[in-house]
Amino acid sequence: MIRDILVIGEVEAKGLQNINILLGRNGAGKSRFLRAIDRGVVGSDKYIARYISPERAGVFKRDGNVITSMENSPDWLGSVRRKNQAANFKAASAYLLREVETAYLRKLQDNPEIRLDQTKNFRTERLDSINRLLSNLTICQEGSNFVFRNIEGEEVQPDQISSGESESISLAVEMMYFFDNLKEDKLNLLLLDEPDVHLHPDLQARLAKFLINLVKGLDVTAREKVAVILATHSTPLVCSLSQSEHTSIGTKNFNVNEVSFVEISNQLKKIAPFFGHPLSLSLSQDVMLILEGEDDERVWQQASRSSQGRIKLFPVIASSVNQQEELEKFTADLIESLYDEPKAFSLRDGDGVSGQLNDIRSVIRYRLQCYAIENLLLSNQCLSVLGKTWEEFKVTANSWLEENEKHRDNKKIRELIDSPDRLVNTKIKSIRQLICAICGNGKPWEVVVGQAIGSLDISNLPDGEFDLPSLIGQDATSILLGQ
Repeated sequence: MIRDILVIGEVEAKGLQNINILLGRNGAGKSRFLRAIDRGVVGSDKYIARYISPERAGVFKRDGNVITSMENSPDWLGSVRRKNQAANFKAASAYLLREVETAYLRKLQDNPEIRLDQTKNFRTERLDSINRLLSNLTICQEGSNFVFRNIEGEEVQPDQISSGESESISLAVEMMYFFDNLKEDKLNLLLLDEPDVHLHPDLQARLAKFLINLVKGLDVTAREKVAVILATHSTPLVCSLSQSEHTSIGTKNFNVNEVSFVEISNQLKKIAPFFGHPLSLSLSQDVMLILEGEDDERVWQQASRSSQGRIKLFPVIASSVNQQEELEKFTADLIESLYDEPKAFSLRDGDGVSGQLNDIRSVIRYRLQCYAIENLLLSNQCLSVLGKTWEEFKVTANSWLEENEKHRDNKKIRELIDSPDRLVNTKIKSIRQLICAICGNGKPWEVVVGQAIGSLDISNLPDGEFDLPSLIGQDATSILLGQ
């Protein structure tokens, strides 16, 4: 823990770690929160802050006026960047790349071990790490200048670089400069306001890894003196940063100047794949469906495939009922801080329990009207996929029982065909694949159930006692298949 409680001016941050993700809706005051910290530490003997504004205009090119202003007034850069839009942001970043080089050369001079290692130099230790962010461009040091070259080796002028490449270069330099100039006697605060602006999701993930590596490169003592607070709306950036053990997450609410940051949890890592494909999800309008286990996940994945795009759900799995509820609460908090119209679903096993589940705000919760997902295999629609009616299955099962008197599951199959309710509220996990085999069908049971769900006609759902919608739940079926 960097600080249990950080109180600066009118704002308060609890539970800071090295990388701290600040979430919140538009207008919630994330930028104001960061700028309040920046203003509050001016002249402090305990803290030093560097604020990176969200609108980073200009060209990554040396500008004489910017250089003069920075050299003549140490406070000039901070004052212009406390505005939401910094007109010469990238020109200042170009100047700071020179400062990064100077800091590295000073480190080389003062450290004999590095100086004697011929594999370490400014290019390999600094420029190459920036270049790894880029796909079609390279920063090269040629004489006293830095120039950009494309993959064909042709020089590219700074004003011809794409906005995403320019943003990533500038941010990388800013972060590198911060980490190269830490004050040992103070808590060093880097305040990044929407670093994801203009960046493709893949580039956001690379920038997150860049930041994680900067933190990992510090020794333990230095790490205790660094806290990055990063305001964002970006789900791929959040989930990329969540892979670091040094990351925490907090939400800024309207008219509240206190933020509690908590350690990234397994819950976030579970839903990370959902946010990992933001472009495809936004195009297809998939909605998260929280499920109790891998069996349920495979069924609904198959259902989505079989529906040929009609079922727009993205399964996310919990490992138990208790963890499912934790995941539901966590998801509600997260999506409500990211989206204007948040929505997610949760479907859990019946487990012999009846009654409706209360929604957790934007997470709509349902319970299967049967014991577990495999009990759907005994619905009329799943039996039809297996080529049988219930009566035909009983006849076939009786023949199988006569031929397999000593089979370990003989009694369970007998119990099934003698049951008036097809054991829909009883655990049948041990015989789920056997049911398919008795029908002479080699498909995995999850495929059978998924295909049956995917084939349902949402405009004309059957409602018999042993029809799929009744076993899933009529409301749940209508919403999950037709939402």
